[in-house]
Formats: sequence, structure tokens, C-alpha cells
Amino acid sequence: MGVMDVTTTARPLDRRRDKAGTASAAAAAADAAVTDIDRQLETLTSLTEQQQQALRRAAEEAERLKRSLKAAGKRRAELAKERKKAVAKAERARGKADLAEARYDKEVLAELVRKEKEKDRATSRPAAGKELEPAPERAPAVPSGQAVAKTADGKAAETAAPARSSRRSAPAADPPPEKPDEATQTARRTAARKTAKAARLIR
Repeated sequence: MGVMDVTTTARPLDRRRDKAGTASAAAAAADAAVTDIDRQLETLTSLTEQQQQALRRAAEEAERLKRSLKAAGKRRAELAKERKKAVAKAERARGKADLAEARYDKEVLAELVRKEKEKDRATSRPAAGKELEPAPERAPAVPSGQAVAKTADGKAAETAAPARSSRRSAPAADPPPEKPDEATQTARRTAARKTAKAARLIR
């Protein structure tokens, strides 16, 4: 009877111990699950905060980019107006420069023509002087067999015909005009082309 009582008493104890162990294991597993969930929650919370910060930074960057695009568009419009004015100003300046160049070419051509005229006149002036200079009179040749008659006042009369002397004193032919050098001819042609261009621009 005594052995049977111990065995009977031990069975409920084992059951209690087993249940307690099982309950402890379940509690530990539940605690581990809670801990894992807490860790995941912390991770998600940190990730959410990071993403929110990134979103705020992205929104700020988007606003900055919008402002930059707006400023760039405004500056582009201003530059387009400035370029239009600059192009018109450059065209006017180029027109004035072309007109001034044409007038300068005209003056150069006039100066070249004046110098050439002076040179031509200086070249042709000695020939004209020679042409107007009277020929020196030479005494007519007296034949050896012809006597010289004396006038009443004691002077010898010329017996040679004056027409023969006048034929001998005919004026010499004019020398040919001096031909300008190659540099002068090239300058004349260049000045003529520039003058024609200037005349077209002035019209």
C-alpha cells in the first residue's frame, strides 16, 4: 500500500512539471516573438524616418529645381532681348564701318589720281617748254663763189634765202609719255574697285 501511494502521488507531479516546462518554453517563445517584432518595428521606424527625411529632401530639391528652371527661363528671355538689340547694334556698326571704309577708299583713290595728275603734268611740262622755245637762228651759209653785197650803211646784206633756215629750225617731236609702273597700276585698279563698291553702298 505504501509503494502504490508514492507512485500515484508522483504522476501528478510529473504532469505538473511537464506542463510547467512546456509553459515556460511557450512563454520564452512568445517573448522571443515579441522581441523579434519589437526589433522589426524599430527597424521599420528607423527606415520610415530615413525615407521621410529623404522625401523632404527630395521635395526641397524639387522646389529648388523649379525655382532654378523659372530663373533660367526668365534669364533666357532677357538674353534673347539683349541678343536682338546686340545684333541690331552690330549691324548698324558694320554699316557705319563699311560706309567709312568706302569714303576712305574714295579719298585714297582721289589722292592717287591727284598724285598721278601731278606726276603726269610734271613729266609733260619740259616737253611743252621745248616745243614753245624758239629755235636758235643760224647764219646762212654763203657759197664760195657768191659775193657779199654791202649796203649804204656799211653792213653786209645776206644773200642766202631765209626760207631755207626756217625749214631747218623745225621743232622736235614730243617724247612719249612715261608709262606708270606695275605697283601704280595695281593701286589704281584696287582703288577703282573699292570706289565702285563704295558707290553701291552709298546708293
